[in-house]
Amino acid sequence: MKRSRALLALMPVALVAGLLTACTSAPTSSIEGVNCAPEGEASKSLEFKGDFGSEKLELKTKTPIKVKTLQASTPIKGDGEQVKENDTIEAQLSLINGKTGEVLQSGKSNLQFNSQGLQPWALEILSCASVGDRVAAIAPASELFGETAAQMGVDAKDSIVMVFDLLSAEKTKGEPGTLQPDELLKKAEGKAQKLPEGLPSVKLAEDGSPTITMPEGVAAPDKLTVETLIKGDGEKVQEGDRVYVHYRGVIWRTGEEFDSSWSRGEPIGFVTTGVIGGFSKALVGQTVGSQVMSIVPAEDGGYGAAQLQQMGHEPTDVMVFVLDILGTVHAE
Repeated sequence: MKRSRALLALMPVALVAGLLTACTSAPTSSIEGVNCAPEGEASKSLEFKGDFGSEKLELKTKTPIKVKTLQASTPIKGDGEQVKENDTIEAQLSLINGKTGEVLQSGKSNLQFNSQGLQPWALEILSCASVGDRVAAIAPASELFGETAAQMGVDAKDSIVMVFDLLSAEKTKGEPGTLQPDELLKKAEGKAQKLPEGLPSVKLAEDGSPTITMPEGVAAPDKLTVETLIKGDGEKVQEGDRVYVHYRGVIWRTGEEFDSSWSRGEPIGFVTTGVIGGFSKALVGQTVGSQVMSIVPAEDGGYGAAQLQQMGHEPTDVMVFVLDILGTVHAE
């Protein structure tokens, strides 16, 4: 099965989010054989404007800031439990260019805290973190991203500042199973729902594929907006499920399609904790058979302005997805 750009675009976020943790008072790693990330003068000097958990964080430390290797400190120490191997960690991540102070990316992310979900250096940082910590880290872009640094909009020689507010950690459920194509619905099935005014209209072809039309003269929402178009009567999608959907994504500004499983001719399955908020928040709590519209601003459930530009869009573009929920498998 082909992977969509909607899923691939998440990969840098997951990599970056795993970088941040700080160690003070000789902490003990929560994973055997993994050392805590070292603290350094540069990481200790990092100061920020913004409350814990805020998506609008600013670097107060004078730039440029440059380091040769990864450093991490904990400017805010929480009172929660230390994260453990195989936990699912929810964190607010801000990614900042240490050369200019520009915020490259900001948003919430779910991380699987194990060697399958994170890079070795990411494990070193998170192995000393606790719920409630704000972890500030800095490292050369080349050390974090390698040859993909340019895709993040930075030079490999720049240093990257990462701020990781650890919101929660829960024991990860077992990996959900899979469904075969003949076990999936072909399209959404259920009772049509009335949409509020000012939202895109959706016309369905005989096979269920949607045509999405933007309302004339209406500005796109600046907050993540989720509406149910068809209410199915199947199982309810839970956090951590593997969900199978058919979807189409268009840009509000142009109405043009940028990604679509319908166009590829096959639905796609993914775990709800492994996609952007604009997907996961639109699906969790919905029922199989439902069709959902998710309107996703860059900084609220989306990829962030920098990622949008790398995908060939305007930094302020809003994405509109229509998703048919064809099946779900609960985590064990």
